[in-house]
Amino acid sequence: LVYAMLTVLFVIIAIISTLAYGTNTEIGKRIYLKISKIVPIPAAVIGWNDFVLLSDVRSNLASVEKFYKVNDFSQEGLRVDFSTESGKKRLKIKEREILEKLIEDKVIKILAQKRGISISEKDIDKMVENKLEELGTASDLEKDLANTYGWNMEDFKKNVVIPTAYKDALMQYVLLGELDNSSAKEKANEARKELESGKDFAEVVDKFSEGDSKKKGGELGWVKKEQMIQELQEALFDEERYGNNEVIESSIGFHIVRIEEKKKEGEESVLRLKQIFVAKKTFADWLKDSKKSISILIPLKDFRWNSDRAVVEFRSEKMQKFEAEERLKAQGDASIMF
Repeated sequence: LVYAMLTVLFVIIAIISTLAYGTNTEIGKRIYLKISKIVPIPAAVIGWNDFVLLSDVRSNLASVEKFYKVNDFSQEGLRVDFSTESGKKRLKIKEREILEKLIEDKVIKILAQKRGISISEKDIDKMVENKLEELGTASDLEKDLANTYGWNMEDFKKNVVIPTAYKDALMQYVLLGELDNSSAKEKANEARKELESGKDFAEVVDKFSEGDSKKKGGELGWVKKEQMIQELQEALFDEERYGNNEVIESSIGFHIVRIEEKKKEGEESVLRLKQIFVAKKTFADWLKDSKKSISILIPLKDFRWNSDRAVVEFRSEKMQKFEAEERLKAQGDASIMF
């Protein structure tokens, strides 16, 4: 109870100081600076007892700015200029992305630890060793980190190694046991039943199928064996299940494939295919659903947490529109492309 009360008090003080800073007034900044000397200021409160600190957001943003200054993208015909009004807005987009990434890293760590997953110092050192094998010596890596991001080795571990380790470990755990694809399989079987009842293939595609092929009425066009994923290679080319409505399970989903035509190109068989495809749930899907179920508060003037989409978004509709427009015309702008 005492811990909970202290946590709530911490959150209240932190929110007041963050909002004070967000006013962009001198008195607001003075309030923020005084409180920040006593209480670390959160940029996000996760589950009421975990935090993403504003100082971490700001230090990562400084590293991003340094990255773009160090790398001369102009030689590749790309522009980066954060000094203009448009540039300042684009830098704000980077800040939003950083905050979203730090929240995701924190959520992944929470979810991993709830499942008994922990990352030891030995694991971290091993990952650093693997990175050194790619880049050379420790001094080479330290020099590269300092020049490119303004980081030391501890920053690298904190910002890259540890989050990556937790994500990889959690992904493996989830893929082995927590992803339930029964609804996707059931959907594919419903599509099969409708085909067997005499429904038109294109109609069933429109009702059940997912992915890019749906936009083309299920058309995959002419394909060779090596262009298909392993499970479809075996079903269509090796076993030649021609013309039936069998549901084929692959690593990515459930397929009902119709062979429209067959021909030979030399000794090689080529098939013209249509498919109904129902995707399996991915780790990214699972993580997004998990983020939706966790209470996340962003006590900042410029950003808020959208719990329906599980993303950080701008409070300002103008900034939301600006980002959407920038992404549509991202070609040539390295700060949006990377």
